[in-house]
Amino acid sequence: MSSKELITSFFTNLMLGIIKVFGGFITNSKTLISDGIHCLSDMGTDVIGLIGTKLSKKEPDKEHPFGHGKIEYVTSMLMSLFIIILGFTCIINSFKQTTQETNIYALLILFICIIIKLMLSQYLIKKGKKLNNSILLTNGTESKYDAFGSMFALLFIFLSIISGKESLINYDVIGSIVIGVLTIKVGLKLFIKNMDSVIGEINTDKERNLTLNSIISKYKKTKIKRLTILKYGHYESVIIDLYVEANMTIKEAYKIESKIKKELKKDEKIKYVTISYAPKKVN
Repeated sequence: MSSKELITSFFTNLMLGIIKVFGGFITNSKTLISDGIHCLSDMGTDVIGLIGTKLSKKEPDKEHPFGHGKIEYVTSMLMSLFIIILGFTCIINSFKQTTQETNIYALLILFICIIIKLMLSQYLIKKGKKLNNSILLTNGTESKYDAFGSMFALLFIFLSIISGKESLINYDVIGSIVIGVLTIKVGLKLFIKNMDSVIGEINTDKERNLTLNSIISKYKKTKIKRLTILKYGHYESVIIDLYVEANMTIKEAYKIESKIKKELKKDEKIKYVTISYAPKKVN
């Protein structure tokens, strides 16, 4: 289940956003306030992720016999668009010159928030890989680059302390543009990746294919013609084209098919198995 992870992300972003905004007012740091508002905007992607996760777990119906798992990819595409928009917003805002008068406590607040954000990112990415969930991976990647953006904010605050306001504005423009470009690049990469998955993507992992091949190949009088593992978000559909002996009876073929399906479905990721036959002499 990925809902728990997304709820954790939602409340973490809420906490960090409040701390940054409140801390920004206390320390008189507009950079910290802006970074806090940006952090609060991340809650929007968490909400989208929660909705997408719930919809992707809907049971199969007449129009969608293989379930609704690909909604995960559509949701991740929407989240990617949010990332791209934030990147452009960052670039546009970089040209809005503002004065900064802050103190060293703003550095401490932001440093602690960066550590928490990086920990959240690692947590989401780790869970996303474990659960094979594109929403968590997208959310985790976004959190990681948000933390990198906060590092630039940390630099801006530091420069505001050791330099004059004019120097800070110059650094602010350059840094914001860099953050914006990197953010847009990440968003586009995630968007294209998930768009490929929506169109139709197979699992090309060699180790996984070899594992499934070894399970199927142990049945006598059969030979694998083709094995295809289709991705459906957090689960997979396996299509097997199988050569069988020409003299094999339908009863024998059905028995083998049932055993293969039962064994493959022990794997939590495999939800559907489809097997077709072609007669051929099997050694």
